[in-house]
Amino acid sequence: MVFPSQSSKNRKTAVKCLLALLLVLLCLASFLADNAIAADFKLLHSWFLDDLAAVLNRIGDWPIHTMLGLSVAGVAWCVHRKKLTRLLLTMVLASTLAGITVNVVRFSAGRPRPSTQVQDGFYGWQKDGKWIIGQQKYQSFPSAHTATAVAFGGVALFAGLRYGWLIALFGPLVGCARIYSGAHHFSDVVVATLIGLLFSRWAWKFAERRWRLKGDAGFQPGLAADRSARVLI
Repeated sequence: MVFPSQSSKNRKTAVKCLLALLLVLLCLASFLADNAIAADFKLLHSWFLDDLAAVLNRIGDWPIHTMLGLSVAGVAWCVHRKKLTRLLLTMVLASTLAGITVNVVRFSAGRPRPSTQVQDGFYGWQKDGKWIIGQQKYQSFPSAHTATAVAFGGVALFAGLRYGWLIALFGPLVGCARIYSGAHHFSDVVVATLIGLLFSRWAWKFAERRWRLKGDAGFQPGLAADRSARVLI
């Protein structure tokens, strides 16, 4: 006999498995579109998009938006905006974890960037008997800029902010800039986007378990935090 709660749990598990399968298929399909997407982006080149891509590439780098997030969090803390402070710190947490994960993968994958004159492929740590680990031109997959930017902005979306979707656009725009600049393949950006979303979702759930929203007062220590006597700040 299957109890209602167990049946509901089984359905959720099945949905999660189906979603995971679809995401894997999406990642695989993105590799087939690399050349077509790159050709389309080459047709878009203009001085305005060149400047815009340069700005996005700059602020999309992990140290830049992390320092910006921490700076704003510091100001928010000084003016007693605890909700905003903890939200920003959660965004930084998600971005940092995504960046660490992606860097481990791309150092091991050894995929050349599209702007290099090297045949596409995954060479690992060595190519033609020479070590390539740590070389920038072999760190294309996945995009670290995109993963960290998506994770950073994605938290605002999962937090349910009224204009959170605008902040969440930061990541995809950075991903487009990376393709436009010839720094990454389309598949690099797609995989990085999914990684970023996973970490932003996890980071928000991690924070949500420890604080609950009470009107305009912001986050308050939740039940889990009460039991363990831990707070974020």
